[in-house]
Amino acid sequence: MPAMSRPTSNDPNTQQTKNILISSTPFVDNQLRSPDDYVGTMQLSEDVLLPPIEETSSDSSGGVDIPRAKGAAHSRTPSLSFTLPPTNDPQNLGVCPAIFGVASGADSRLGMSEIAVALEGVKSSNSSGALLRPQSPSMGDSPSQSRASRRRSSSRINKPPHNVADEELPKERFHDSAFQQAFLHAKQVMLEFTNVLSNGSMLNDPDSTMKRLHEEARNLARFHCPSTRTIGFVGDSGVGKSSLLNSLLDYPGLARTSSSGSACTCVATEYHYHNTNEFAIEVQWFSMDEITAQLTELLQSYRRYHLDPEGSIDFKDQAGVAQDTIQEMFRGHFENELFLTQLPEKTVLETLRLWAREIVPPSADHREIHTSLEDCGNRLQQLTAEKYSTQGPAKWPYISKVKVFLNAYILSNGLVLVDLPGLRDLNWARRAITERYLLGCDGIFAICSISRATTDASVMNVFELAKQAGLSNIGIICTMSDAIKAEEARKGWSEEKANKIKLHLEAIETDRRDFEFAKAELAAYDDDFAELCEEEVKEYTEYVKMSKEAEKRKHQHELELKQYLINTRNAEVKQRLSDIYQNAIPGNDLEIFCVSNDVYWKHRDSPKDDAFPFLQLSGIFTVRKHCISMVAKSQLDIARKYVTDNIPVHLGEVELWVQSGAGSMDAERKERTRKALDIVEAQLKQELTGDISQINRIERLFTELFRGEISSRQRVNEWSQAAVDASKVWSNTYPPITYKYFCQHFGMHKTEKVGQHNWNAEAINKMASDLETPWQNLESTFQRSLEQDIESIQVLVDQVIKYIDTEIPDPVDSAEALCRTMRVRQRLLITDIERAYGKFQAQLSNLRVQAFSGIETSFIRELMKESYDECNAMKGPYSHSMRSNVITNRLDDKIVFVSLQTKLKNQFTTLAGSLQSDIEDAARVHLLFITGTLDIVRNKNVALESERDPEFRRAVEKEWRVVKNMVHHLQNVMSS
Repeated sequence: MPAMSRPTSNDPNTQQTKNILISSTPFVDNQLRSPDDYVGTMQLSEDVLLPPIEETSSDSSGGVDIPRAKGAAHSRTPSLSFTLPPTNDPQNLGVCPAIFGVASGADSRLGMSEIAVALEGVKSSNSSGALLRPQSPSMGDSPSQSRASRRRSSSRINKPPHNVADEELPKERFHDSAFQQAFLHAKQVMLEFTNVLSNGSMLNDPDSTMKRLHEEARNLARFHCPSTRTIGFVGDSGVGKSSLLNSLLDYPGLARTSSSGSACTCVATEYHYHNTNEFAIEVQWFSMDEITAQLTELLQSYRRYHLDPEGSIDFKDQAGVAQDTIQEMFRGHFENELFLTQLPEKTVLETLRLWAREIVPPSADHREIHTSLEDCGNRLQQLTAEKYSTQGPAKWPYISKVKVFLNAYILSNGLVLVDLPGLRDLNWARRAITERYLLGCDGIFAICSISRATTDASVMNVFELAKQAGLSNIGIICTMSDAIKAEEARKGWSEEKANKIKLHLEAIETDRRDFEFAKAELAAYDDDFAELCEEEVKEYTEYVKMSKEAEKRKHQHELELKQYLINTRNAEVKQRLSDIYQNAIPGNDLEIFCVSNDVYWKHRDSPKDDAFPFLQLSGIFTVRKHCISMVAKSQLDIARKYVTDNIPVHLGEVELWVQSGAGSMDAERKERTRKALDIVEAQLKQELTGDISQINRIERLFTELFRGEISSRQRVNEWSQAAVDASKVWSNTYPPITYKYFCQHFGMHKTEKVGQHNWNAEAINKMASDLETPWQNLESTFQRSLEQDIESIQVLVDQVIKYIDTEIPDPVDSAEALCRTMRVRQRLLITDIERAYGKFQAQLSNLRVQAFSGIETSFIRELMKESYDECNAMKGPYSHSMRSNVITNRLDDKIVFVSLQTKLKNQFTTLAGSLQSDIEDAARVHLLFITGTLDIVRNKNVALESERDPEFRRAVEKEWRVVKNMVHHLQNVMSS
């Protein structure tokens, strides 16, 4: 190609292209800097086209066709130059417009917009050796250049990140779009109705009925489904449990993590929803009795080892935990631990109790508000983590539970997520908290690292607890799913899978060579960039494009390799875990998930299209979806109840208020109505809360049923003999060292020779077997009692409605509205009674586990603890026979089973009393509402209030009709 002459200001070609400004390029000492700076500040006309490329050549390094100018080499005859503008032009001072001289005609114009796109990609590349870099910040952009820069970068910089609310929801009716729209519409309708009611002048009167109705409407407009399901997360320290909760909640750093080995979860921490951007923390402290029990356990563990280090070497770890905990609890109260062993145990314990009284806050539970995530996270760490500070006593040993309230999407549908200490925690108090908590959870996830998932002892402990306690809601979440290397996988996997990895690696290597080749070619332009011809500019642009595409392919292939490695191992681990634990869950319904918190947070704030495959690969989406599905059924019932009962009962009272001001009844009929409604109220009070009320007989009735089915069947001699027989098997068949270890683990241990055993469960096996059928009969009787209570309430309300319909004189509208409202109130009362029975049945199930199993918090374990402690203090050549005598004699003592039955009876009586109290509270609350409804009809002041402002009353009546019709439509939508 012949060389082109240097263009001048008079060149016609220059005139034709004078509006094609490639850059306002800064210069130093009248010289252009490197092509990096040149391209970094390039502004390109978007209407200039590149001429067609006629020839290409193939390069062996990457196998990609690269356009070449015919006979082109990288050392070329200058065909392009840059002319400095006149220095007397004030607009051009300090800049040099670079003008390409090109042939005239549209077909020969340069395609600068395409070059801009390619160059922008390389310019923004973070890879080493990138040729392009941003313009020096000291140089100002021209207005047009700034706009172009913003236009090119906005699609990249301003793309929004992933929104958790956009994730796929479970295929449940509650999450159906039509249902959700109807649910939201119902709240919007109530908001509009609230606005109408707010126009009444009587709202300033604190005793105004309309004021009450307005407040109820406002509460209905703000309605949010309450929390109905609790999911517990349990696992050893360091497996990523807290990180997982951060990911599910979508709040980085909330639950603090630790790489030091110290526990970050020393307290059961609940995460609840609230609809504000602030964070709230509620702390529930242990009672002094609970603190004393914990101190006793810690002090005994410490003294057992330190008073006899050689003879109690097996208790060294427990003693270390006890020492650390006591130091944390009383930091600053003593200089060393000598007094823990030098003084009598009783004296030391009393001293620690006195110190604890000084430390525990005198006030009851309290709530704190934090405005930032960082402040909330710091406070949580202070409250719940070990070794948070060296200043002052630690908080966590004195705390029973912490509740955190935050605006997290996963919680918004009624979930409570709970971070729990591990079941293998050496601190018995923390283990006991976790075990008791798990018994009441609706779902439990055992958390473990994927690398040791199939052998994780914490997971085994969770399933052992599930077996003993009859739990069926167990799942497994394996963390760190991304911790896998391709070369290691190739060595350990099958040949077929290894070959697939090899293909992925080869593709990545090819992309890397293509990228390096393009970089090397681009680097050759450094010295003569200012003197390129048209074809060479096109060639340069193609190399830029090639480098960008090669880098993009490399990233894609790296993602595909990561997906293959993670998904393949996930599938294998899931299968192995299923083989191990599937039969441990009733119904074989074991849920297993694999997640990577690191992958999730590394890409969480990237543009959503770029981040989506990585976020999906992290597994967090799947776990979040599963958790939300667990609450869908209960939330569906609550949402339907809101539209079918909560709103209609309110509309019924508004209707009665409107009718009370209509003035259609004379004084005689009003008096007759008042007397009839007084009789209705008296009957309801008598039947629901009076002495003859069936509700008031629940505790006595249930206690009598318990005595007949359980207490009267005591066979203490048989149960004690069966326990003694079991103890003889242990002492006669277990090696002395094995027997010793079982005592050290309070009867629960596993060895290769004898397998997994629980002495406590085996000791009460006869009792549990004898009482299994009576207990089932007792539960069936309670269910029949619930059905009878519901039936009695239905009969009562039916009688009341019939009486109202008969005794209240015309107009019939008031009677009909009152009867409809009473019917809805009946359903709401029954719902609350069913909820109280549901709570009682859950507590009864936990009581059964405590009484008839051998778990760590069981009655029998507590009753045997003193004997185990005695055994653990023994040493010497005859210690084995001494231990076996202690255990056998303890089980032969009838007081063990008498005490167990007494504890069972007392706890049941407490539960029955709590049930009666809950039902009485529900009856009183609804009776109070019913009284308010009756007052709207019979109270003269309400009628006067309604008559006071006829225009407002008509506006309320008009809106009431609209709302009533709309709610009826929404009921049809949500019930289908």
